Amino acid sequence: MWKAGSMSAELGVAFALRAVNERVQQAVARRPRDLPAIQPRLVAVSKTKPADMVIEAYNHGQRTFGENYILSSCPEIKWHFIGHLQKQNVNKLMAVPNLFMLETVDSVKLADKVNSSWQKKGSPERLKVMVQINTSGEESK
Repeated sequence: MWKAGSMSAELGVAFALRAVNERVQQAVARRPRDLPAIQPRLVAVSKTKPADMVIEAYNHGQRTFGENYILSSCPEIKWHFIGHLQKQNVNKLMAVPNLFMLETVDSVKLADKVNSSWQKKGSPERLKVMVQINTSGEESK
């Protein structure tokens, strides 16, 4: 399997970003015409990458980044928080500038806390949230 991370280290972030975007556009061109023509969003997962790589990707047009820890932002970045969010970190996360999406909410208690914190923030925008659903019925999930 091709990995953008390993390619970016060898050939540069700009090249890797261009290659991934080309593959996405090729996939879009192959999709059945009866599907809605919604442009896919590339979320660059910057977890464990040094800040200079994130900045380089940003300088080459990438604006949507995924993280699983709380961090500061650059202008125009749309941060996706990925991974498990602990309730005690909700208020810190809601304060992150340019927070675009929370991936994922896995409990009603967490959803209530996120909703309460977002309302207190007073943002005119709605926070986009992905909800994790246990479809198997397994207690451990």
